[in-house]
Amino acid sequence: MEALTDTDPAQVGAHALLARLGAGALGQVYLARSPGGRLVAVQVVGSRTTGDPEALARFKREAEAVRAVRSAHTADLVDASLAAPPFWLATEYAAGPTLARAVAGRGPLPAPTCRRLLAALAEGLAALHAFGVVHRGFTPECVVLAGQGPLITGFGFARDAGAPGSAAPEVRAGAEAGPAADVFALGALLAYAATGRPPFGAGGGPLDVAGVEPGLAELVAACTQEDPARRPALAEVVERCAGEGALADDPVYAGLGALGDAVPRHAVRAQGPAPAGAYGYPPPAGYAPAAPSAPSAPGPPRRRRGRAGAWAAAGLALAALGAVAVWGIPAGGGGAAADAAAGSQPAARPSAGRSPADQPGLIRQTAPNADSWDPVRGECRGPEVEERPLTGLQGVITPAERDPEGELQPGRVRVAFRLKEAVPGAPAYHLAVVVKPPHEVDAQGRPTGVSENRQLGFAALARDVHEGDATQWKSVVYPDDFSMELEGRRVPAPAPAQDPGGWTVVFRHAVSDTEHKSVWCRGFDVGAQKG
Repeated sequence: MEALTDTDPAQVGAHALLARLGAGALGQVYLARSPGGRLVAVQVVGSRTTGDPEALARFKREAEAVRAVRSAHTADLVDASLAAPPFWLATEYAAGPTLARAVAGRGPLPAPTCRRLLAALAEGLAALHAFGVVHRGFTPECVVLAGQGPLITGFGFARDAGAPGSAAPEVRAGAEAGPAADVFALGALLAYAATGRPPFGAGGGPLDVAGVEPGLAELVAACTQEDPARRPALAEVVERCAGEGALADDPVYAGLGALGDAVPRHAVRAQGPAPAGAYGYPPPAGYAPAAPSAPSAPGPPRRRRGRAGAWAAAGLALAALGAVAVWGIPAGGGGAAADAAAGSQPAARPSAGRSPADQPGLIRQTAPNADSWDPVRGECRGPEVEERPLTGLQGVITPAERDPEGELQPGRVRVAFRLKEAVPGAPAYHLAVVVKPPHEVDAQGRPTGVSENRQLGFAALARDVHEGDATQWKSVVYPDDFSMELEGRRVPAPAPAQDPGGWTVVFRHAVSDTEHKSVWCRGFDVGAQKG
């Protein structure tokens, strides 16, 4: 990651640029922040591609393919501008180092880690192929080792033959890259991960798997066979690696996150031109977004031109019950009955000495969830709280049209929390915000019409309330910062307008991804616009 230079723009679309991530095949890649505070990777198409009609048409086709692909191992498209120059697209920013940086910093990965990584990447490539997308430039710089698993970036944009040693023989001979070429590149990539050396030596020699565990070496050799027809299908690769277990539980993989870059809180510009780094998105370890400044008691909204009627134009309007009011969350959360059910206030569990894999991140559902907001009665149905929250915890729900600063995009809802008073030296207490639509969703995030929604809902990454200044608001924006694990895949959060009714907002005290209890419940209503 490099500082911005004087020649870099301050903003692309609605996204404020923070730093340079590297140079891609089509132009410069930047770290940026969306208006709602989400970190994104923005690729801006360079003048060479803009002036080449064939390359530009190819970029637009590939950008549409990125928009269509939904996979647990790919970065989702957030925003794009394809109608007029400057052309650009923004994808979610993954937290973790690239595979290239991880191997350079820690050396070769052990065979069990390599097998788990191989299975995850084969699954990700298979998802691309199912959408009709071939990566064409699959290298260690295109794999981000995020906490929840590796993410494949840059797919479809590499137009050259690929890095030396990773391009399939048929591609080097001038043929169009097909799915089998990605299998070859996957084998070459794993040979590098297992040895720390170029897979075919410095001069393109035979496959170098010296010292690699025999079973893994055999699988890598199968993937890199010269004849495309003899390479294994990706499903076979996953099956041959399945016995090793989940990559997220691998202790070696969990320790690689420390090799990522630190994220600048604000844009920093270099005194002179910054050198372009290798293409990819090298993010930080343990990223937590900066808490935005907010008044202790948010005041009345400031009206800005162009914002009125944004939701009404979509035929829907959001009315948040108690929106822009700061709620003090009482310990116990709901009177004598809740106090009796919740028992005494829990001690926050310290995180010191725990492995990174045990730290809460994106919480997952472990049991049916009955939390449900009733917009008519203005209260939660079901088990309102399961545990007492910390004393002094406060919460705010703010829809875009009631944002005092007018910074939220239409259709967004900001949820924030803080402690009224800081507690120096307090152990970690992680809160995860969960937003639950009125109806259950399918694996694509679409409402199913099932009104008895027993799903957990869409969650944002858990945050320690004591992190930094505990009295400053820590906020997340729905749907930008939210997702759900469902049927083994990551499901992006739908816009509220897609499912009118009572939406539930729950704060959950998270000890780990699977151990979490509700401490506060409120909600907002999305109803049909009248008149």
